[in-house]
Amino acid sequence: MRFESLAILASVALVQGADFDWDCTNSLATCNNACYAVNHGLASGVLTYDANKANRDPRRTASGCNKTPCTNTNYKQWGNSCDEYPFASSHEGGAGAILRCVDSTENSSEGGQLGNFYGKINDGDQFNVWVKNYKGATFCEQTGAANDGSEFRLVNGAFQNAKVRRNLGFMDAAPRGTPRQLREFEDENGVKHLLLNTNANATILGTKLFDGEKWATIAKEVSRG
Repeated sequence: MRFESLAILASVALVQGADFDWDCTNSLATCNNACYAVNHGLASGVLTYDANKANRDPRRTASGCNKTPCTNTNYKQWGNSCDEYPFASSHEGGAGAILRCVDSTENSSEGGQLGNFYGKINDGDQFNVWVKNYKGATFCEQTGAANDGSEFRLVNGAFQNAKVRRNLGFMDAAPRGTPRQLREFEDENGVKHLLLNTNANATILGTKLFDGEKWATIAKEVSRG
C-alpha cells in the first residue's frame, strides 16, 4: 500500500532538495540489495526520512533483521550482518523489507553515509536514492537479474527467498515480462550515478546529490547500453 502510493507521487516529479548519493565502493552488497528490491518492484527508490531513532529498532524487528538470520540461517553464507532495504531510518522501512546478509563493514559504510546525509535534510523529507561505483553489484548492473539465493524477506514469521511482485501476486524471481529500467546519469565531473526512482519523469538535470562528504550535480543522462 505505502509503496504503491509513493510510486504515484514519485511519477509526478522528482523529490525536491538533496538526494542520497550512495557510494558503493565499500558497501557493494548493500547497494546490491537495494537494486534488487527496486528492480523487482518490491520497494521504492524514494524514501522518507524519520529522524526519530526510537522507531528504528522496531522496524528492524518487523523486517526480521533482529531475528539474526545472518547467524542462524543458511543466508549467513553471504555475510554476518543483516542489511535491509528500505532503510530502518525511513518511514518505508520495517515489515516487508528486503534483506541480505552482508559483511558488517559494508553495513557500517552504508550507515555512515546515511548518517551524514541526514544531517543535510529535515525530518519527514523525501529523497531519491542514487548509487555510484556499483560495478560488481549484479542487481544494479543487470536490471532483470534473478535472485541467486542471497535476497530474502520475513513472511508470516519465516524467512524465504524474495519473490518478484507482479500486480497482486508473487512469482519466482526470474526475469519475466519487461524489467524495470534504471536510468543512469553523469555529474559535472563525469562520475556515473544510477537513479533508483523508476517512476521519475521530471527534469533531472541539475539535481543535487550528497554522498555524506561532497556534493555533485547531475549534468546529463547517459545510455546504459
